[in-house]
Amino acid sequence: MGLEGNIESFPLADLITLLSNSGKSGILYINGKKSGETLSGEVHIKKGKIVNATCKDLKGEEAFYFLFLIDEGNFSFKPKEIDTPVLINKEVESLMIEALRMSDETKELYKKIPPLNTIIEINPNPPENNIELNPEEWQVLNSFFNPISIEDAIKIINFPETKTVKIIYTLLSVGLLKKNEKLINISTNIYNKISEYIDKTFGPKGLYFFTYFIEKGIIDKDKFNNNLESLKKELITLSNEKVANDTINFIKTSLNIKNKV
Repeated sequence: MGLEGNIESFPLADLITLLSNSGKSGILYINGKKSGETLSGEVHIKKGKIVNATCKDLKGEEAFYFLFLIDEGNFSFKPKEIDTPVLINKEVESLMIEALRMSDETKELYKKIPPLNTIIEINPNPPENNIELNPEEWQVLNSFFNPISIEDAIKIINFPETKTVKIIYTLLSVGLLKKNEKLINISTNIYNKISEYIDKTFGPKGLYFFTYFIEKGIIDKDKFNNNLESLKKELITLSNEKVANDTINFIKTSLNIKNKV
């Protein structure tokens, strides 16, 4: 018998405990979002034991822990005989404790660092005191040789997410990394979110103006401000000044920026 539901009302920890205690075999499919990014993954269970997990390009324990960072989404469990390489050998209880610990730690770290779309770069004027870095910290630091957003850095750095975020937080705290105040990043997820809002509020013509004036990716803040003003003028012609102002504020809120960029 299969199971379906959403992880907000039936948390993954409770679900996996249920499947384990009942000695089930099958695949748990998870589809959801983490920080706006759409994700999907699988947990392979054989007679109540977790034997493997996959998510993005991750496998085994790392994938299992990553799935616990999903904020919202749905799951479905399909009973079946499992014939998959055993990449996880820990007991379910130990896996769960570590997954929940890493999930809590990562979420706390995210509260301490700037928003994920913030552009970060190596500080050209680092503190004068000597700071010793290990090889992993050097690797993360060098990832910001060219300005890049935190979310993009997390994607390209080949470390577990908790470790990457912790190192970024440390490098920011000691002053080896800093925010780039001249650039802004508009990720695909945020861009799509704003596009849906514009389309719903103004229709195809409003969406055309938005895609004409606002581009995805890293752009200069002065250029962004100028384009935002041009977009506002066009949106006023499609509705009125209040609706246009509300839309501009929605864009700024979505990008975690204040009224003056």
